[in-house]
Formats: sequence, structure tokens, C-alpha cells
Amino acid sequence: MMRRATAVTVFGAALLALLFSCSAVSQTPSVPPKHPEDLPTGRVDCLECHKDVSTGALKPYSGFRHSSVFIGSHGTYSRQGQNLCTSCHSPAFCQTCHAGKEEIKPNVKTGDRPDRMAPHRGDYVVTHRIDGRLDPGSCYRCHGNKSDTRCKQCHK
Repeated sequence: MMRRATAVTVFGAALLALLFSCSAVSQTPSVPPKHPEDLPTGRVDCLECHKDVSTGALKPYSGFRHSSVFIGSHGTYSRQGQNLCTSCHSPAFCQTCHAGKEEIKPNVKTGDRPDRMAPHRGDYVVTHRIDGRLDPGSCYRCHGNKSDTRCKQCHK
């Protein structure tokens, strides 16, 4: 009788340990191998970006903070449909940086707003004439052409 009680106790303890280990494993989210972004180590809250985890559907664009991390990965969200971006931004907004053949590398030192992520130092307003003389077309890659309203404010 004692052996049977010990066997039942050992079996029950093993079953309980198995249940707890399965519970701990199921608490850790599984990230698909094709997930577009590197996620931080540790526990991740999928609902920070996704409105429905089972389908992988993302939250509307307006639900995102436009941090420097988001700026660097916003292409993932824009490829899901232009309606995502155009719910807040005009189509011309994207062309400010994406009009040229060569993509702009964002400068994370100048703030979180996309319009402040340009690759210019703080004194660029004073020094941009050097780049303009060396390669006048380099300005137009991002700023359109000679008739761009931002250029015309100073270049009349």
C-alpha cells in the first residue's frame, strides 16, 4: 500500500511539474522566422504593434509612436497598404525623402519626427552652400527642384 501511495505521489508531482513547465513555455510568444524586425530579448508584448495576434494584423498607423525605431522600420507598415500612411500624411509627404534613387539614411540625433531625421547637422543651413556648389543636384534628391517652396524662402 505504501509503495502505491509513493508511486501515485511521484506520478502526481511529475504531472504537476510538466503542467507548470508547459504553462511557462506557452507564456513566451513565438515569433515567426519571417518577422520583419529584430525584437528585444525577453518577454515581448505582441499587442504593442498588432491588433490581432492570431492573424498578425497590425494596428492602424496612428496607433504607433513615431520614435526613431519606428522611423527606421516604417517601410514594413507602409507596404501593408498606402491607406495606413495616408490616413494622416499626404502622398507628397513620403516623396520628401523617397523621391530620389538613393535612400536617405536617417540621423537619429535630431529627434523623433520624420521631417527631422534628415542627414544634416544642426549647422547645415549655414554650410549647405558648399554641397550645393559641389553637386547642385544633390539637394533635389530630397527637396524636389529649384521651385521647391522651402528653397524659395531663401533662394529668391
